[in-house]
Amino acid sequence: MAANLFSEKGYSQTSLQDILDLTGLKKGGLYYHFQTKQEIAVAVVTEGFAMDDTPPQVGPLQAVVDASIVLAWLTPQVPVVKAAARLATDQDHKDTFGYLWSQYIPRVTLLLEEAKRREELKPGVRPDETSFVWVAAYIGVDLMCRLDYPALPRKIADTNLHFVTGIATERALAELDMSVERGRELLQRSPWAAEYLDKVVPRTSDGFDWHTATPPPDGKTGQ
Repeated sequence: MAANLFSEKGYSQTSLQDILDLTGLKKGGLYYHFQTKQEIAVAVVTEGFAMDDTPPQVGPLQAVVDASIVLAWLTPQVPVVKAAARLATDQDHKDTFGYLWSQYIPRVTLLLEEAKRREELKPGVRPDETSFVWVAAYIGVDLMCRLDYPALPRKIADTNLHFVTGIATERALAELDMSVERGRELLQRSPWAAEYLDKVVPRTSDGFDWHTATPPPDGKTGQ
């Protein structure tokens, strides 16, 4: 429940009393698990970015695409993921600020290094620099979509399409699936994600069902 507060109000505007009021806990019950608001925020960010591993059968470049589109689908719908995204870009909380890119840039770099070894990347593409720019682009799009989060999956799919076209070989491009629908398909195939989403957002008041919904049709994305 604290994730709901952090996602809507941010770190500075959320107090321990707000969390107590929302959860119905007494101070003693809360302090049994967390001593400070900072500890709660760190726990939210850590859980929010605990993602499934991408399917082992996909190549490294597809794995990066998959990780970004899955996160883009989860963020608008799952409070703890949405809160983690906000806290990781909130300079008021130094313990969580930057968590997203500090965790993802090294992972993306390793995948792109493997992609380079497999000749999925064009000559001259540097995995370390490319991972920084790719993660930075994701964060920028996420920030720009904060007032229209349902559009995030499609915007990230568009970003991936334009970005990957500049770094991938023609052979690799021909084998990649960068469609917005891939994110939802990956969630549907993941027992962990399906259980988590069904528990947190089985269906919203306006009839949204994550199993069948698609992002707003503000442009076509795909190969």
